[in-house]
Amino acid sequence: MHYLICYDIADDSRRDDVATLLSGYGPRVQLSVFECEAGSKAVMAELRSKLGALIDPAEDQIRMYPLGDRSARGLLVIGARTIEERQDFWIIT
Repeated sequence: MHYLICYDIADDSRRDDVATLLSGYGPRVQLSVFECEAGSKAVMAELRSKLGALIDPAEDQIRMYPLGDRSARGLLVIGARTIEERQDFWIIT
């Protein structure tokens, strides 16, 4: 089953943690949106649990929209098809 997962996270650190977790389940298609693949209900339940542990429910929100096979086949993208992942790093000499 495919899911469209989008989020609004108030804290930069929590936002990075959520993005890192979701990147293991599928590609980032917008800055706060991932298309994720869940192989089973158990995998999806585990993902929901992990996400719930990362956020502050008083300040943050995550939305998960299930996409059936028919929905995924009918996907229409207007504009750039990929988003460049931001790679932050420090060079210390």
